[in-house]
Amino acid sequence: MSDAATTTVADVLAGRLRALGVRRTWGLPLGGLAHVPVDDPDLAVLLADADGRLGEVDGAGRLGAALLPGGILHLSSAPGGVAPLQTVGSAEELLDALADATGLVLPGTTALHLDLPLDEPVGDGLRPAVGAERVPVLTLSPSLAGLRLVVLAGTGVVRAGAVAGLHALRSTAAATVVLTWGARGAERRDSPYLGGVGGVQDRDLPLAGLDDADVVVATGVDPAELPAGLLDGRVVQEVPPAQLAALCGNWPAPAADAVPGRPDGSVSLSAVLQGLFEDAAAPVTGARAALHLAGALPDRGVCVADPGPAGFWVARSFPTSIPGSSCVPATVEPGWAVAAAVVAALEDRPCVAVVDDRGGPEPLDPVSAELVGLARAEGLAVRVQAWSPDGPALDAAAHVELLREELAGGGVRVDRVGVRTVPPDELVDLAGPPVGSFGAPAN
Repeated sequence: MSDAATTTVADVLAGRLRALGVRRTWGLPLGGLAHVPVDDPDLAVLLADADGRLGEVDGAGRLGAALLPGGILHLSSAPGGVAPLQTVGSAEELLDALADATGLVLPGTTALHLDLPLDEPVGDGLRPAVGAERVPVLTLSPSLAGLRLVVLAGTGVVRAGAVAGLHALRSTAAATVVLTWGARGAERRDSPYLGGVGGVQDRDLPLAGLDDADVVVATGVDPAELPAGLLDGRVVQEVPPAQLAALCGNWPAPAADAVPGRPDGSVSLSAVLQGLFEDAAAPVTGARAALHLAGALPDRGVCVADPGPAGFWVARSFPTSIPGSSCVPATVEPGWAVAAAVVAALEDRPCVAVVDDRGGPEPLDPVSAELVGLARAEGLAVRVQAWSPDGPALDAAAHVELLREELAGGGVRVDRVGVRTVPPDELVDLAGPPVGSFGAPAN
């Protein structure tokens, strides 16, 4: 800590990081920020990525920070995120580099080489020379009111705190809302505006009504959430999440019955998932296990999962109307889910991490196992379920009891659970195969 009468570069940097939502540094200490010592730089970076991607309890975006030997500052909300290393040699350059830091809305990463003494005094009037880029406010012409609008909303809508703006837009325009799995909870499951959740299986978006749209409004979508080229050939208007509420501000008031209703494909998909929710036999279905997680987690609780066969079911079927209550990243980074559980434990946030059982004597990959060791050393309450079709076959009642025991206890707990993680034929026939890493085998 610096002398109370002297402001240092470290003080200024810590203040700016707090403004970016940084709660703590991983690795080395910085200023008056909370600090978790981590000797392994790669592990510190992973924990910072998880810290930023997990975000606040309501899903609002923030950045995680790792300070590494050699003055390397890693700021991120993107698991496995990398960025060109930018050298800063003065306090002014440092503030300029952080004036519009990436990663608050869409997952991203900034990497800085702090080539200046952090204990150097600075003047009280220090300000960045550049500011955040101003984006002109976009509005849609009322002449479009007769067209069919579909809003494709991604994780950035939740991270930007723009869910209310999304609701204002879809109500005014009588628009169907299609969520990526990263925005799950931004519309209620029973909302007549919800077309479905896309990006998990190959035909999600057509089932959700995207093929019937005259205009697609895309907002807050992480490109990694959708297969490349999926929106090609469509009329797409990209809108920053913060502008959603104003987008149709000059449209006429909608008729009382101007509600789009659920697309037929979405209704069919819901019926298939409902059958999987109701199947209570051992081993439990992936959908039923996700249902149990949503029901067991208390207020402020969160389910985190690595993308893969197990994470597919959290992304596909975790039933919630609470933004930020589940988190599955769009990119694969070994150990992410357990790292996110460590972050949640530090904030006394109830959490269950779901990973793929790697088989063999130990269920966890080496990085996750190392994080479990860190959690034990720090005395944190971390719960991990490792799912596979070959694990202990629990029926629905036994899985609910296991979750109750996990959430009631302290310390670290890792449980192997038999779960039917392979999507059934009826689901694949309807919605297509799992996309990308959701269909990949466990590591």
